Amino acid sequence: MGTGMGIEKNAISRREAMKQLGGAALGSALFSSVASAEPGAPAAAAASAKAPAARSSKPNILWITGEGVPTAALSCYGSTLIKTPNIDRIANEGMRFENSFTTNALCAPSRATLLTGTYTHVNGMTTNPQDTIDQETPAHFDASQLTFPKLLQQMGYKTGTVGKWHLPANPGECGFDYFVYKNGAGGPYYEESGYFKNPSLGSKEIVKATYPGYITDNVTDLVIKGIEEIRDTGSPFMMMVQFFNDHRPFDPPHKYEHIYDDVRIPEPATFWDDYSHRAAPAREARMRIENMPDFHPPSDLTGRQRKQWNYQKFMEHFLGTLRAQDDSVGKLLEFLEKSGLAENTIVVYTCDHGFFLGDHGWFDKRFMYEQAIRVPWMVRYPGMVKPGSVRSDWVVNIDNAPTVLDLVGHEVPASMQGRSLVPLFKGETPADWRKSFYYHYYELASPHWVMPHYGIRTDRYKLISYYTINEWELFDLEKDPDEMESLFKWSGYKVHPAYEQVTQDLVAQLKQLRESYKDTSGLPVKMWPLGSYD
Repeated sequence: MGTGMGIEKNAISRREAMKQLGGAALGSALFSSVASAEPGAPAAAAASAKAPAARSSKPNILWITGEGVPTAALSCYGSTLIKTPNIDRIANEGMRFENSFTTNALCAPSRATLLTGTYTHVNGMTTNPQDTIDQETPAHFDASQLTFPKLLQQMGYKTGTVGKWHLPANPGECGFDYFVYKNGAGGPYYEESGYFKNPSLGSKEIVKATYPGYITDNVTDLVIKGIEEIRDTGSPFMMMVQFFNDHRPFDPPHKYEHIYDDVRIPEPATFWDDYSHRAAPAREARMRIENMPDFHPPSDLTGRQRKQWNYQKFMEHFLGTLRAQDDSVGKLLEFLEKSGLAENTIVVYTCDHGFFLGDHGWFDKRFMYEQAIRVPWMVRYPGMVKPGSVRSDWVVNIDNAPTVLDLVGHEVPASMQGRSLVPLFKGETPADWRKSFYYHYYELASPHWVMPHYGIRTDRYKLISYYTINEWELFDLEKDPDEMESLFKWSGYKVHPAYEQVTQDLVAQLKQLRESYKDTSGLPVKMWPLGSYD
């Protein structure tokens, strides 16, 4: 790491630690000029000069979790918004999944699911910390519950997590031997204070730390430091890299602040959505691009002008920030190579949720629409995963923990609700593999005010229930992939006649999924008026 990093040696109280842990969080192709605005990738820093590590029966694991990076922003998924050569490299040298989803498109809930392999109604992290209203059971995360890092520790692994934590629990008590995290959910990205860590490998004590520089660079350097510390013990490692970008305030590094100044980024096809053919929550949500105060739009703009102006500024910041993450992924891959760890290290890249990049006129996530629920998922594992392979099987974030355990030869606990992806890595699809998935979002809170909802997505249809206000949406994704027209009319009380049987079948499947996942949270599935649908 750079010499600018330092640590304040004062420990903090448990109460203060809990307060700081998990603090509240506040598709058209582009013209070729956007791609040409990309500067060359920076040279990676020198990696460890230690001798190459011998391949072990216990593979190392480098698990990279991005923050709100939609598939539409990665060139390995066909995007021309930006070139992401280093993230693409994981896909090109391994396997990429085309249909990967999150079960609750929100930061802390999704990260809790990644650790536990369970839905948020099971692990307790239904919302972001301190961010909900009108909920009988506030979100919590019991550190004593089962996590896959705890099980890896029992197998002789040393585990680490660096970057975004966002859970109201001590990382050391959740199964991590090495941890460094920053308070809260996002930036400021150049703020030196607000970091916390344990003072030594295996310690559960939390002390304050100060790290000058850009947060993404700091996370990367601290990951490398942690791997080197673990390597000195002779133990295999599992290191989680939890990036903050691209989270609000979308601060790019100084070197990328102006690379899009002369580029006009076209709006997506649904940018001017007026929400006239959907349920009330789409109209009522407060996450519209035109109302973003982040970039201080000129006061003399009309509403339409402000929306376009904000969009350009938002995308300039978002893409510059994402470019910094891609640089960091490249630095980590180069470190593995130069330190002799690449051949025996499983590298995974995924994200906690997707993000609206002006789609439907929105930023942020939360809704059960495609841009928010789809997440990238790719894995590189020499000797098991065929390079350049692509799978269309449906994978969900509850699968992450079971997959890690299966990869290292640990039995998947019955309490985990996901399934191992290892058969898919080997080119096999189990006969009973899922063909639909269940989603449940809970948080009704400032500043976005998205109504709680649950639903089911199949290969063709998506049924959403905004159960607190008894409104429904149904989309035929084959005929309406942009999700612009719900097939429910009259504020969700009557479905289009051609879809009555489809609706009846989906309601029955939704009930079955809620029962199979033991989800009794929210309200029971009930469609009004009473009749053939329930």
